[in-house]
Order: sequence, then structure tokens, then C-alpha cells
Amino acid sequence: MWLPTAFENSPGLLGWAAAAALLEAGAYLSMASERLRALWTPAHLVLFAPLPYLLYALPCGVFAPASMLAILAASAIAAWWYALWPRQRWSDALYVALMAAPLIFKVFPFIYDPPVPDVRLDFLGQLLWIRTGVVTLLRERNPEGVHFGFWPDAREWRVGAVWYAALLPAVFALAWLTGFAQPAWPPWNWRETLLRAAATFIGILWVVALSEEFFFRGLLQRWIGIAGASVLFGLAHLGFRQFPNWRFAIVAGVAGVFYGMACRRGGGIRAAMVTHALTVVTWRLFFR
Repeated sequence: MWLPTAFENSPGLLGWAAAAALLEAGAYLSMASERLRALWTPAHLVLFAPLPYLLYALPCGVFAPASMLAILAASAIAAWWYALWPRQRWSDALYVALMAAPLIFKVFPFIYDPPVPDVRLDFLGQLLWIRTGVVTLLRERNPEGVHFGFWPDAREWRVGAVWYAALLPAVFALAWLTGFAQPAWPPWNWRETLLRAAATFIGILWVVALSEEFFFRGLLQRWIGIAGASVLFGLAHLGFRQFPNWRFAIVAGVAGVFYGMACRRGGGIRAAMVTHALTVVTWRLFFR
């Protein structure tokens, strides 16, 4: 079977891990509704933060007080940031840096100790962190022109697709020429390839693209322009697989220009999310 041996021998571990994932995913998806987002006060964000961790860590025997404290402390700082600092551009910039730090330095794998070695649950921390940052900024700063949402409208789909088509020859030729990735036909049959493409697209659209486009295009691009946001976007990818991964940083930075144009032409981040998600699907299916 595909399950790790420890899960096969003890299906209860899988049940607790799945319950924690569903709980965090449900909280994350609540951001799709403006009415539900409004219910996430700073206190609610902090009180909910450790629940998915506790749901699997206690029954699976991997609970660590230091992890619990880290989740609570980080959530409290992020949720009450604007109670501590004035609502100005410099504090916004520091907040974006705060949001990026644990993701860039891969902190969450050290906090979310899995019940078995070959299973990663650090995505729980990533979803928690994205939700806390997005909800806090939307509530406290309400940035103009972001047009936050999980599902693009018809025009945003078109704009995103157009800029994806414009991106293809430039970015993937650059990936090939730099040696970052080589073209490769998918090794699966066509049904599995389509399923993988659909699952990857939704996962990227609603998590990776949504969060990265919110911070880089929705905020940074409006402060420092497409070029500046794209450079920072590329630098944020230096730690991919190895450090420093300059090849990926260059490719990501150039791709960021096209994401930025999609955001500008589409009037918000949802068009850029489409371009971003289509790009990642193409990379994962047709490049190695």
C-alpha cells in the first residue's frame, strides 16, 4: 500500500493527522467568505491557532510544550501587530517581512513534529500563518486594489490565461537555458496526468498563488512597482531545494514580471493567481 508503514500498523495515527488537516483546511477556506473572515478577530486567531496541532500531537504522543508556545507566541504577534505598531507603510513592510521569514527559513517543520518520520505536517503551520497574515492585513489595512478572493471571475480568467501564454516562451526557455529544468513528457497515463494537473492547479491557486500574489503583487508591487516586487519575489525563492538556488531565483523573478502584469491588467491578484497556477502546473507536469 501507499501508506507509510507506521500508518498501516496504526491507522489511528492517520485518523488524527487527517482530522488536524481537515480542521486547519476548513479554517483556511473560511477566508473565501467575507462574512466568515470578519469573524476572525485577533483573539479568535490566537485561540484557534494551536488546535490543529493539539488535535494530532496529543493522541499521537508527539506533543512538545515548546512547539505549543511557539505557535501561540507567533500567532499573537501576527494577530496583534497593529495594536503594537502604528498603521503606516514602514510597519506594513515589517509585517510582510515577518510573514515571509518562517516560510523562507522553513521554520514550521521544526514545530509540527509528525507522528511518523516520513510524513510532513508542517503545511498546517503554513496554512495557519497565511490565514493569520491575510486576515490581519485585510482587517487592519484594507489595502486598495487587491481584490482578494479564491475564485477569479471570467475576465480575470482570460487575463490570467493571456499572460500565461505570454510567459510560456520566455520563462520556460530561460528555465531550460539556465539548467534549472529540462522538458520531459509526463510519465503517467493521460487520466492520471489530468487528475494531477487539476489537483495541482487548485492547490497552487488557493494556497501558493493566493498567498504569494497577495503579498508580492497585492502589496509590494503597489509600493515599489513590478520590477522591485519581482526582484524580491525571485530572492524569496533562493532557498528552494538548496541555498542559494540562483537559477530558480532568476526564473522566479522573471515569472514575477508576468504575474505582475496580469495583476495590473486584471485589476487585482486573482488574474495573477491564474497565471501563477498555470505556470506551476506546466512546470510540474512537463519539466524535470
